[in-house]
Amino acid sequence: MAQLVGKWKLDRSEKFEEYMVALGVSLPVRKAALIMPSPTCDIQSPAENQFVIKMNVPVIMTHVQNFVIGEPFEDLVPNGEKQMTVVTKESDSKLIFREEKPSEPPHIVTRELEGDEMVMTLQKGDVTCTRVFKRA
Repeated sequence: MAQLVGKWKLDRSEKFEEYMVALGVSLPVRKAALIMPSPTCDIQSPAENQFVIKMNVPVIMTHVQNFVIGEPFEDLVPNGEKQMTVVTKESDSKLIFREEKPSEPPHIVTRELEGDEMVMTLQKGDVTCTRVFKRA
């Protein structure tokens, strides 16, 4: 997982607004997110299978996820709700975050190293968003 560790800056996105709609993010928050400077992502691994991911969206928020692979943790999703999340490691360069709520489609976020880019795929129901980060 050392390949994902480091600082990343958003380079490009596809279907980000559609994804926020699928999550139930309010219109004012969606519009603000689309005009703000590009977010940065800092991924650290202080111990084996433990990660701290800090997503910073200037002016709007800093979202911190502190977790151990395979152990459920409480996470704040973009619509402001708290949900239990479990992260699995599919390979040395791929993490999968899965949040489930009864009677709703799962919310799945994948972070994967592809070449020199980190590709973040966000899926809620039938909406899939791709956000590509480059090393900062």
